[in-house]
Amino acid sequence: MAQTWASIDFEIVEAASLSLLMLVSTTAFHYEALRFLGRVSNGHRISRRWTVLILAALVGAHLAEVALYAGAYAFGANVLSLGGLSGTLGRAALDFFYFAAETYSTLGYGDLVPIGALRLIASVESLNGLLLLSWSGAFLYGVLREPVTRTGTHL
Repeated sequence: MAQTWASIDFEIVEAASLSLLMLVSTTAFHYEALRFLGRVSNGHRISRRWTVLILAALVGAHLAEVALYAGAYAFGANVLSLGGLSGTLGRAALDFFYFAAETYSTLGYGDLVPIGALRLIASVESLNGLLLLSWSGAFLYGVLREPVTRTGTHL
């Protein structure tokens, strides 16, 4: 029985470490993406086209972060043997990306469910995704609001 507890503890340490790595890396990536978009949009007249471009870039950043989480799930499942996804259709890459996207956005259909220590990574991802999505919303609001406060006129 002691050997079982030791392996469970080690899985938790691995999953927690992978979760922390993902939290730090996606947050750093998002920070750099927003910093870049802030520099690019500074002094730009905000038009419909520019708004759509910024929004598309934000969606691209979020998709890249989802892809990072999908990679973490694949690494956790296939290399570290931390569990898997229940309900998969045998299309591992697509299943990991789909699960990461629904978890990141906190949509959670429930058709794919993490098993084992991957559950810890999924819990951290939903918190991280919620915060990063909110951060993007605040950023977009700030970019769109800035010309109003500077010039006193609306877009």
